[in-house]
Amino acid sequence: MSKAPQTSRIGARELVKARDLARGGPLDALRFFAAFFMVIYHYAEQAPVSLFAIHPALGRGYLATDFFLMLSGYVLGRAYGDRVASREVGDREFLLKRFARVWPSHLVMLAGFVALILATTLIGIAPQNPQWFQWSQLPAQALLVQSWGFDGPSGWNTPTWTLSALIFCYAAFPVLWRMFAAIRSPWLAMAVGAAIFVVVDLACRYWLGQASYRLALKYGVIRALPLFLIGVLIARMGREIVVSGRAADLLGAAAIAGVVVLQLVGQFDYASLALLGVLIFAAGASVRKDWGWAKTAGGLAFALYLTNQFVGVVWFGAQNVAAGKLALNDGAMWLTWALAFPAAVVFAAMFERFVDTPLQAWVKPRVGVGTLRSMFRARPSMWRRVVG
Repeated sequence: MSKAPQTSRIGARELVKARDLARGGPLDALRFFAAFFMVIYHYAEQAPVSLFAIHPALGRGYLATDFFLMLSGYVLGRAYGDRVASREVGDREFLLKRFARVWPSHLVMLAGFVALILATTLIGIAPQNPQWFQWSQLPAQALLVQSWGFDGPSGWNTPTWTLSALIFCYAAFPVLWRMFAAIRSPWLAMAVGAAIFVVVDLACRYWLGQASYRLALKYGVIRALPLFLIGVLIARMGREIVVSGRAADLLGAAAIAGVVVLQLVGQFDYASLALLGVLIFAAGASVRKDWGWAKTAGGLAFALYLTNQFVGVVWFGAQNVAAGKLALNDGAMWLTWALAFPAAVVFAAMFERFVDTPLQAWVKPRVGVGTLRSMFRARPSMWRRVVG
């Protein structure tokens, strides 16, 4: 009699592990749509009529970014939680692996921006928004520390402020996972995480005059960390609370409908963020793993996030030049604006295929366990010079 519940729990855990390894389902679809909604938000003001003026809901693109931050915490929790807890992956090794995943491609894209600005300046074309391309901001961008409280606009490849904030979150992840693992109940752990989010939000409203989940880019770490933590705790719930595939699908559909309705009727950010968290949980619990398109789309998410600003600068700069020379009417302006979205996806696919994938193939063997251990143990003086 006493062994039946234990067998059930073991079976549930094995089911969860099997789901963790599967790709091509709702979770990959969410990764793509989170990135694509951020593209819509970034391109909204370039439309002939700003999308923000059409409906207030279109001005809440910050929720897509917040969703992306929660999703990042969830994905890392599901992929690395057990290995970090068991010390199979060391804290420094984990951080370097995550940094190596994002930094090389980020540098390539930043170099693309520099080449673009130098080339257009050389032929006498000034950027539409010169405040985005201040040379003084380039070092912080390159080092991915621009959202750690530095003054000045977060220009160049602006969306990478989230990468900057996530680097900090990556460093905190092993400690957060082990700390909250000490709380036996996943529900209590989530309640503590939600309380932290609310306290940080109230403090930001009082001292900074803005909700934490809408803070200026230079406060990106403050904005990201509570949301990332919520995602991590959703990952823990996903490991310990198993629901049926049908229940997960119904829960996800209800969460999507709830978010849409809330955006249409008013601004309910707390409720919207809670429903987005439910959506992440439901997507991770779903047994629908045979969406080949989702696997492909999910693989493009990082590249789309990293390259959309570059495409936008080039595309809308060319559109403005064409509008002046060809006297484009409103219909043509809307059409060329809309074509920016497939252009962004195509460019992201090319970047993923010809830049990001080859770079990772070169980098990954060089940040293996043995390499990292030798770097930290054999040459500690080198790291002291780097960090100190």
